[in-house]
Amino acid sequence: MSTETTTEATIKTKRQELIELSQVAKMRQESDCEGMSINEILIDEFYTDEVNTVFHTFWDWKYKGYKVKKGEKAFLIWGRKRSSKKEAETETNTESDEANGYKFFPVCYLFSNNQVEPINNAENN
Repeated sequence: MSTETTTEATIKTKRQELIELSQVAKMRQESDCEGMSINEILIDEFYTDEVNTVFHTFWDWKYKGYKVKKGEKAFLIWGRKRSSKKEAETETNTESDEANGYKFFPVCYLFSNNQVEPINNAENN
């Protein structure tokens, strides 16, 4: 199995795990977490614990002066919905063209406060 195939399989597995976790979060949302998004429920109910309390993307941590520790695995949530159409179909704007477009929710990778260290400390080690 090639590296690319292994990576694709890992991504599909992680995505499927996120889908299953999101289904549970959806049930929680309907029962007692009204007003919260699925991502908020995922973070608050499933990812937050006594050591993982603050979550940001890789670039957010970097902007704040932190580095993700080597080997850390991200927490997954849903990214913003994206829409796309084939370039050839963008000439006309009919309902059939809308049906040919597709919507995709990408995965967003978050790291917790327990998975990062100040950049200055990382350079001194």
